[in-house]
Amino acid sequence: MKGRTKLRIGAFTIIEDYVLLDTGLSLKSSITLGTRCKIKQGVVLRTYDGNIEIGDRVSVGEYSVIAGHGNVMIGDCTVIACHCSISAANHIFVAEESIRFQGGIAQGIVIGRNVWIGAGAIILDGVIIGDGSVIGAGSLVSHSLPPNVICFGAPCRVVKQRELVSAVESI
Repeated sequence: MKGRTKLRIGAFTIIEDYVLLDTGLSLKSSITLGTRCKIKQGVVLRTYDGNIEIGDRVSVGEYSVIAGHGNVMIGDCTVIACHCSISAANHIFVAEESIRFQGGIAQGIVIGRNVWIGAGAIILDGVIIGDGSVIGAGSLVSHSLPPNVICFGAPCRVVKQRELVSAVESI
């Protein structure tokens, strides 16, 4: 744990070794982990003056990084595989100045409920991923995606609609 602001961890949440939870120096930043989450080894959650809000029963895979500059919200029962990057910020870049000193833009990221994000996926600032969607491994998500779709690629694109079967029908 690093930083001086709010950190809320729900009941039965497991945080494995070598995880960094960094709320920074801003008094408005916070990290919230719901109940029964699993934050696996080597994960980095850094607020950078924003907030990171993770719902109940969410799993964040090994060595994934979530940067919450513009706020990141992740819905319940979402699975994020290993080595994913979720960054709610983007650099400003005009030709005549050093990019390092131009500041940034932070719109935020919303990932719905029951989403599966495959290994090595990259989610960029301003994206909303609808409930029930599946993002293929290695995808670059640079625009919002509707609910209940299967998508992959760089840039990520919808491949097909997910077929939803109710629990009663599958018995």
